[in-house]
Amino acid sequence: MILKNKTTGDIFVMAHNVFTAGSGAVNNLHLTGESIRKIHFQILKQGGQFRLIAMNGTVDINGALLAEHVLVSGDEINVGGETYLAEVPKLVVSGSSNDSASTSPKTEVSPSQKTMFTSDPKIGNPYERLLDGVIRLLENPDKRQSSEEILTLAMKLMEGDGGYLFTVDGGGLNLVCSVPEDNDNYSHSAVNAALRNREALIWSTVDSGPSGSEEVSTQSIVQRNIHSILVSPLVNHVSGQVTGLLYLHRQRPDVPFTETQRHLFSQISRLLGGVLGSNQTQIEQAERIETLREIKGSGDLVYASPEMQKVVEAAQRAAVSNVPVLITGETGTGKDVLATYIHAHSLRVGKPFIAVNCGAIPEHLIESELFGHEKGAFTGAAVLQKGLFEQASGGTLFLDEVGELPILMQVKFLRALQSGRIRRVGGNEEVAVDIRVIAATNRDLAEEIQEGRFREDLYYRLNLVQVKLPPLRDREGDVLALANHILKKACAAFNMNAAVLTRAAEKALLKFTWPGNVRELENKIQKALLNSSSRVIDVDSLDLPEDPGKELLSLKAAREMAEAKAINLALGKARGNLTLAASFLGIDRKVLRDIMERLNIKKEEFKTSRD
Repeated sequence: MILKNKTTGDIFVMAHNVFTAGSGAVNNLHLTGESIRKIHFQILKQGGQFRLIAMNGTVDINGALLAEHVLVSGDEINVGGETYLAEVPKLVVSGSSNDSASTSPKTEVSPSQKTMFTSDPKIGNPYERLLDGVIRLLENPDKRQSSEEILTLAMKLMEGDGGYLFTVDGGGLNLVCSVPEDNDNYSHSAVNAALRNREALIWSTVDSGPSGSEEVSTQSIVQRNIHSILVSPLVNHVSGQVTGLLYLHRQRPDVPFTETQRHLFSQISRLLGGVLGSNQTQIEQAERIETLREIKGSGDLVYASPEMQKVVEAAQRAAVSNVPVLITGETGTGKDVLATYIHAHSLRVGKPFIAVNCGAIPEHLIESELFGHEKGAFTGAAVLQKGLFEQASGGTLFLDEVGELPILMQVKFLRALQSGRIRRVGGNEEVAVDIRVIAATNRDLAEEIQEGRFREDLYYRLNLVQVKLPPLRDREGDVLALANHILKKACAAFNMNAAVLTRAAEKALLKFTWPGNVRELENKIQKALLNSSSRVIDVDSLDLPEDPGKELLSLKAAREMAEAKAINLALGKARGNLTLAASFLGIDRKVLRDIMERLNIKKEEFKTSRD
C-alpha cells in the first residue's frame, strides 16, 4: 500500500504489516504540527485489508473524522496540513462489494500511478521483475537479452517513449540496447552532462531544467522531437567507477518527467550500477544479489530470513496490545533490540522506555533501584529518589535477564504488576504507576520454576505473550544483512570512511556458527574495522577463531553414524548374510532390515564370491 502527498508528490510505501505516522522519528511518515502526536495513526495490514486506526481520537479521512477506517484506493487522509492519497493494491480490495470500505468515496487514479505502483497481471510486480532481470543479467551469458528486459521494465515504470542502456569501457560509451531500436535518437549533450555530474538529471522543454541543464543542447533535443529526458550514470558502489548509463526520454510535451520519477529512476540506476562492470564484479554481485530481495529492517532490527519474519510479525501483533511480553532466546540474539522495536510500534511510543539488567544490580540495591526510596531511608539516602517503575510510568519497563531477579524481589515485583502500585523503600504511602512490562531471559524459566528459583505465578503473569528469538545459526540469510548493517553503523560511529567486506570475508562469516550470536558478530565486525589498514575488510581482519561448532553432531546424526559403522562391519564379516550379521549385532533379522532401509545400506554391496 502507498500514500502519496498530493502537494509534493512524495511517495510513502508500506513495506511491512504495520505503518506508523506521527511526529516521532521512528515513524514511517513524519508529520509536523502542534496537534500531531508521537504516533498519530497506524495502518495495519490484516488479511486482505489495510485498516487505519487513530491513536488519539480521530483522523480526517475524506472529510469525515473517523477513529478507524478500512482504506481503499482514492481515500484522502488530511493530517498536519497535508493531504495524502491512498493507493491500495487491486488484489487486496477486489470482490469486497459488501465490505464497509466499499462505501468510501474514490478518486480517479492517474495512469502514471497505475503504471508505477500497481501490479500488472501481464508482468507481475514490476520491481520484482526488474530485480529478476538484474539477476539474469549477472548469470546469463547472453547479456543483451537480459539488458533489453531491464530497459523495457524501466521504461514501463517511468512511462518512457524511448530508452537506451550503455556501458562505459575504457572511457568510451558503448550502446548495449535501445527501445525502440534507433541507435542515435538520444541527446549526446544530456548523456555527457550526466556523466560529468555523476548523478541522475531531469530535463524538459516546459521548464528551465535542473542545475547543469545549460549543458544540454536544446536545439538537438527539439530536432529529435524529444520533450523530456531522464538520464543517470550507473556507478559501481564498491569501486566508485561509472560502469554505464541509463537514458529515457518522452516525446509528449504535456507530460514531462517529474522529480519523484527522477528519484525513483536514480534508485533503479544505483541497483544497476554494479552490474555492468568487470567479470569479477559481475560474479561477486551475482553471489550477493539474492540478499537484496528480502532484507528488511527498522533501526537495528535487520533481517532477511523467514525465521525472523515470523518473529517480527509476532512482535507487531504484541506491540499494539498493552499486555506483558516475554522475549526468550540465547545470549546475544538481540532481545533488547526486539524490546525496543515493540515499544516503538506500541501505543506508548514517545513515552519513556526504561531498560534494566536484573543481573547487573547488587541484590541489596535492587528494591531501591526498582521502587525508589524516601529521604533518610538508609545511610546515604540524602534525597527522595524515584525508582525505575516511576521513571517508566506511562511507558515501558524492559527487564533484561528477568530470570536473575532474587526470589524475594519476585514477590514484590508480582504485587506491583498486579496492583499497579509501588511503595518506595522507607515509605508508607503507595504510589500509582502505569507501565507496560517487557521481560527477557536466556534461561529456561519452566526449569527454574522446578528448581525453586523462579515463582510460577510471576512466570504466568509475564508470559501472556511470548516471542522466541532464534539463534543466529538458525537464521539463514541474516548474517550478511546484519554484518553490512553493523559495518555501516560502525563506520559512522568511529567517524571512518565507508568500508566493505570482501567476498572471502562474507563466505567466512556465513561458514561460522556464531555461538555468541549477533553480539559476537558485532564485536568481530567492529574490531575488524578498527584493525584494518584499508576500507576493505578481509578474512584476516575478522580474526575468526576455530569454530567450536563445526565438528559437533546432533545426537541423531551421531547415533546413525555409529549404527551404520557397526552394521557395515557386521555385514562385511557375514559377507552380506543378514541372519549371520544380525546374530553378530545381537538383534533380530527384521530389525536389522528396518535399520538398513532407514540408513540406505544395501546388502548386495557386501556379497563376495567364495574361493
